[in-house]
Amino acid sequence: MYDREALLAATDLAALADDLIGGHVGTARSPMWTCPNPNHAQTGRTPPLSIFRGHQGDQRWRCHGCGDGGSAIDLVIACKGGTVRDALEFLADRVGHHDQGTDWQPSRQPATAQRPMMPGCRDSEGLQRYVDECAERLWKPEGRAIRRWLTNVRAIPADVLAQNRIGVDLGARYQDRPDGVPRAHGAVLPTIVEGRAVYAQIRVPHPDPDRPRYLNPRADLAANPKLTRMRPAECRHPEVIVTEGAIDALSAATAGYRAVGVLSATYGDESVALALARLPHPLVLAFDADDAGQAGADRLATLLEARDRTPVRLDLDTGDLNDAMRRSDDWPSRLESAVDQAMATRSVGAGVER
Repeated sequence: MYDREALLAATDLAALADDLIGGHVGTARSPMWTCPNPNHAQTGRTPPLSIFRGHQGDQRWRCHGCGDGGSAIDLVIACKGGTVRDALEFLADRVGHHDQGTDWQPSRQPATAQRPMMPGCRDSEGLQRYVDECAERLWKPEGRAIRRWLTNVRAIPADVLAQNRIGVDLGARYQDRPDGVPRAHGAVLPTIVEGRAVYAQIRVPHPDPDRPRYLNPRADLAANPKLTRMRPAECRHPEVIVTEGAIDALSAATAGYRAVGVLSATYGDESVALALARLPHPLVLAFDADDAGQAGADRLATLLEARDRTPVRLDLDTGDLNDAMRRSDDWPSRLESAVDQAMATRSVGAGVER
């Protein structure tokens, strides 16, 4: 085993990014790198990835285009693939640390000592006002196009949209916004914590091929919480469905499940695992069927197992949970059957495909 904190403290994240991604551009005080996420459409403009100090003084990276980010461990996995253990071995070789032996056990600190920090927001009142206005406009005539895209194309019912304060941004000409929210037209997907908006993504319904579908606020406005909870209009099941993204989480909520959307497959890191492990409900992972989604689910499952919270998996043959919902004639029954089977067998292989 390796001392994770010692490895991260000994790693120069900027130098690691230079080696794994390539040389940076910009000034010494504000270097920028390209995004290592293969699904991020690079625009050829200013590279979107920067490095900063987290709330606890740790070095972290973030792509301001697609929202990916994390520690040096997450950067190694994003660039080279593999598991958390593989990334630790890579960093250990790099800084000259040694394995602590198979008899070493990590110290178990009280849960309160490791409690994740609440996401911060520079203009919480402005963000709350923006989310409220967008949620109201979704049900007005000017919100009809996005409302139809959500209900008719994505098959999310009105009561679930209302329950989770989903809204519409009509664009900068029509919608006021706090500084740092993207100036774009699309569906507004807020993250609500204790009744308050702490984050909000914009989902562009029909982006150009080289443009991202999800737009995130700037980090100097709101810290990315990495997770967003979506609530059903009526909770009918004890399990929590953990999905890749907010739209899939809304799809799980449509079937009557509590849902947590991980805002990127690469966010299956230790902070996400810690937050999920605290939930007092059985956990069901339902990530996308592509390589990135399955790698993220594998990584997150490993981290949860280390915390004695072994999840079950729903394997999608193709696509994502929203795709499966749109193909199903009776989605609540279909998802319930798949979850019940997975919970009963505690094994990989319970699908939601017809």
